[in-house]
Amino acid sequence: MLKKISISIALLLLVVGAVFMFNSSETFSKEGYFTKATNGLNTGSDIDFALPNQHDEVISLSDDTKKVIFVFAKSTGHIVKQYLSTQPSDFLESKDMLFVADISPMPVAIRNLMAMPDLKKSTFSVLLTFEPTLIQPFMDESKKDKIIIVSLDNKKITNVVYVTNEKEFLEAIK
Repeated sequence: MLKKISISIALLLLVVGAVFMFNSSETFSKEGYFTKATNGLNTGSDIDFALPNQHDEVISLSDDTKKVIFVFAKSTGHIVKQYLSTQPSDFLESKDMLFVADISPMPVAIRNLMAMPDLKKSTFSVLLTFEPTLIQPFMDESKKDKIIIVSLDNKKITNVVYVTNEKEFLEAIK
């Protein structure tokens, strides 16, 4: 009898957990976020954005920003995150650099329960695109498995570098 009650309680908890996960709502406020690009992430394109970081603070691209690191895949995001986690907390700021990660493909429940708590532990800011519409101006499907580093002059792209591993990444952000 006790075994049946334990199994019933466990099943009930699983059902409640599953309902919670599938009905999870977005944690971001969605207020004031935008992305723009006149010609994608290509040389000569003018870009601009205001995106939330992992703490739901709105960060805007500034005329002073020199480089932006874009990742659209989990594997490339891990390469960048792993490297940045070994750097001083002001590393990105000291280089006038921003890091943008696309988390839109991730299910909201996984994002809220696993990814966001992990990202919030980071000492560096990660700007997040959480809706496909936010990433559209920057996304080139053929390059989504690359780390894309764009160099900027007053929000105009002057150079674009595509890398796939940490060694290339380190060279590109010098």
